[in-house]
Amino acid sequence: MTQALAEPTYQELRYPAGPSPAHRHADAYRSLFERSGICMASVDLALRVQEANEPFRRELGGTTDAIGRELFDFLRVSTQTTLRRQFVRLIEGRCERITERVLGFRSEECLMPAQLTAVSIRDRSPLVSSILVMVQWDEAAADTATRTARHKVLTDLDARILQGVAMGMSTVNLAAKLYLSRQGVEYHVATMMKKLKAPNRAALVSRAYATGVLSAGMWPPVVAQEFIK
Repeated sequence: MTQALAEPTYQELRYPAGPSPAHRHADAYRSLFERSGICMASVDLALRVQEANEPFRRELGGTTDAIGRELFDFLRVSTQTTLRRQFVRLIEGRCERITERVLGFRSEECLMPAQLTAVSIRDRSPLVSSILVMVQWDEAAADTATRTARHKVLTDLDARILQGVAMGMSTVNLAAKLYLSRQGVEYHVATMMKKLKAPNRAALVSRAYATGVLSAGMWPPVVAQEFIK
């Protein structure tokens, strides 16, 4: 179970008079809440969904009611602690907007890459009362992510080689570490490049992070278990 965020203490917070950028951002996003096709939800200071628009309910909520559930129930984030710290900064007023790459459980079927944007809301008060969250799917990477997750195209050896490539290891070093020939390493790299539609090693690593094959924010690099056969 995930733990709810502890609500911060606001006694020492001070805000300038007049409309802040947070108010302006919030007004703009609220105007899109019902009429846009973007998944949007309002969450409380414990990150529980208070209100969700129709795209959020349909694409992220699935067959269960989204209201009352924690935001992280709909996401997979390798660095959840880091993202939670960002939300604390947002709640405490130390920033007014955060953006993070995440994976969302789209229609409860598979993980899809997306960009999460969150802005603070202050309703007739200098204190943050809620947070508006927007999830935009990365359609360019979605097809590869869906196919990769569905078929679990990586073997355990593929995963170890990909992790080494992401660390910047050479073919010679990988071959020595994994007791393979150089040709064997190159074969596995080429196979992964074909599966992830990457033209070279740099693109392979970038594509692997974009589709969630490599877990974001982790060092040394780690291949997510759900992509391994």
